[in-house]
Amino acid sequence: MTTYTFIIFLHIIGTILGTGGSTIAEIQITKALKDSRVSDDERSLMHANYFMIRVGMAFIIVSALAMVVYYALDGNPAMVLSDKVWIKEFMFLMIIINAIALTRRWVPLWLGASISFTSWWGATFLGAAGYLPYSFLTYLIGYIVAIFAMAGLLHLIRNRK
Repeated sequence: MTTYTFIIFLHIIGTILGTGGSTIAEIQITKALKDSRVSDDERSLMHANYFMIRVGMAFIIVSALAMVVYYALDGNPAMVLSDKVWIKEFMFLMIIINAIALTRRWVPLWLGASISFTSWWGATFLGAAGYLPYSFLTYLIGYIVAIFAMAGLLHLIRNRK
């Protein structure tokens, strides 16, 4: 296995843990809040899931930094300068800031859940999409619209009888 393949593999594992974990977290929260109370068992499962999400985040941080070094040493800085990479990095930064804000209850759950879910899935889709000809501003506008669309969808799912 080459160094580059290992870096990509680590990045993919981090993405799987983070995106899968955020999806499971959303299902857990929705189910736990149905009775307006989070039981000790539900809380324990959520903490285990959040730990796996943090492991995924650590893998992504390490692999993203390794990619920057790899491309710099390879003489190919264009890869890390693309608007698509920058919006993915922005989304990941939003995941971190949002996690802190949710923990400290600085943002309401409906918004924090939407930011987390949209950020993880948005970065995953962009990573899988290959080349896309959009500007950072176009990505950013789409990201913001997607956050509020997801908030509406999650609201409908949570209030479904």
